[in-house]
Amino acid sequence: MEAVPRMPMIWLDLKEAGDFHFQPAVKKFVLKNYGENPEAYNEELKKLELLRQDRDLLRQVCGP
Repeated sequence: MEAVPRMPMIWLDLKEAGDFHFQPAVKKFVLKNYGENPEAYNEELKKLELLRQDRDLLRQVCGP
């Protein structure tokens, strides 16, 4: 593979999302676009929020 030139790698910092409450926006989206009861998705939204928290905790423990 000598014919393929090697490009230097560029280091990019990780983006931080911060504390973001997305549940009201998702519920509003579901009601507006699908006409379904947004409260039916409470359990799934809680699971998604827990995944986000676990990711942040893992990042604190293990580093970036």
